[in-house]
Amino acid sequence: MQTRGKDGEISVNTASDKYMFKPLSPWSKGKQPLPERLYGKIKDDNPDESWDVWISMEEMGPIYKAKEMDWLSLKDSRDRTQQYLKEASELINGLEGGWLDGEERLMLFKELGEPPKPCLPLYIITCGKGKEEKVVYAGITKNSSRFKGGHLASLKLHHPKYEGKLKRVYRCSIWFHFNGEYIFLDWIQPDSVAVELLDSIESQFIYHFQPELNTRKKKKNYTKWEFSIHIQNFLKEAFLNDTFI
Repeated sequence: MQTRGKDGEISVNTASDKYMFKPLSPWSKGKQPLPERLYGKIKDDNPDESWDVWISMEEMGPIYKAKEMDWLSLKDSRDRTQQYLKEASELINGLEGGWLDGEERLMLFKELGEPPKPCLPLYIITCGKGKEEKVVYAGITKNSSRFKGGHLASLKLHHPKYEGKLKRVYRCSIWFHFNGEYIFLDWIQPDSVAVELLDSIESQFIYHFQPELNTRKKKKNYTKWEFSIHIQNFLKEAFLNDTFI
């Protein structure tokens, strides 16, 4: 849970595993069937601009706490999901059919615990507070050591013009809606398409917001697919909530 210092500003990482939405939770709790794509052979070889996209802001903390966050690459997150489903399949003798009964749900919770947390591959660095808060950098997590060795954008925030201003990093999950389904980025097949989609969304985000600390993707929209993107902030923060790109 988040805590606050005497000045009211967030002093620790605001992420909470208890409240962060886990994409496999509706299935593991018996509320929805497991999407067939997670045990079948569905491929997303032909994305198009009719797909609806959501950027969901799931985690936020002060920039100086960034390296303490659980930075996970898209590949590692996909591997975690597949490992969880493999072990679940072994416990309940296959995933076909999609639905879990009560006994299977208890078995999975006892043996495997909660499903994996969502991949948060898009991150946004902001500066300022309230109506003055603005995006100054956006990027994607290509490996699990992001920020651990320092980050160029973080160093640039030491410039005198940013002195005394609140500096935050937001981490976001990405969802798609097409063919009547809500699809988490981790579930897109094959891997190469998921990576292309992530890069395309980053390109569109940077071109739209023109963050001052980004040096690439600002002069031209390099997105492969120009989606209709809806940004939602689930952190009880007003920043960017219900913004459309």
